[in-house]
Amino acid sequence: MDSASISGTAALMKTGQTQQAMSMSMMKQAAAQQQLMANLLEQNARQAPQPSAQGGSTFSTYA
Repeated sequence: MDSASISGTAALMKTGQTQQAMSMSMMKQAAAQQQLMANLLEQNARQAPQPSAQGGSTFSTYA
């Protein structure tokens, strides 16, 4: 192999590693966003009014 082939192969490998690192970073960011959404939904569910335990209907026909 000549030096041009070696340097070309090395450049391709570095490009592949860079793309892999970017993909990993994007997946981590997506996971963090999903975790944030899950936390917000959990917080919202805790703050929502709970149905009364007296057996009264909480069904609403208002739409």
